[in-house]
Amino acid sequence: MKAEPVLAKLNDLRKDAQGEESVEEAALHHAFCYVSYQAGPFAEFVEKEKPPAAKKNTPPGERAREYLEALKRLRDEAAGDASDMEFIALDRAAGFISRTLGDFQAYLDEAGEGR
Repeated sequence: MKAEPVLAKLNDLRKDAQGEESVEEAALHHAFCYVSYQAGPFAEFVEKEKPPAAKKNTPPGERAREYLEALKRLRDEAAGDASDMEFIALDRAAGFISRTLGDFQAYLDEAGEGR
């Protein structure tokens, strides 16, 4: 599977959640921004199932964990059909972020989301 449709669906989910002012909205926004920023490693993860390597030595904080859990909840809600693009996008984003949670925290710190 190519990474572009996964990113496109994640972007659609982000847009659909705009205005909700919920943890899910924030999680989708930051997940999309983060995996877009990590486009090369994310593409290898999606297309070649190559596990990403953490690059920063930042310990994950509460906010990173909260957003990851929100993505997992959304993924579980969409889990009825494993071939559905919504499930695939959420599954790949959550899988990538869970393997680079410290880097995701570093991104959140830079974005002003802090701990």
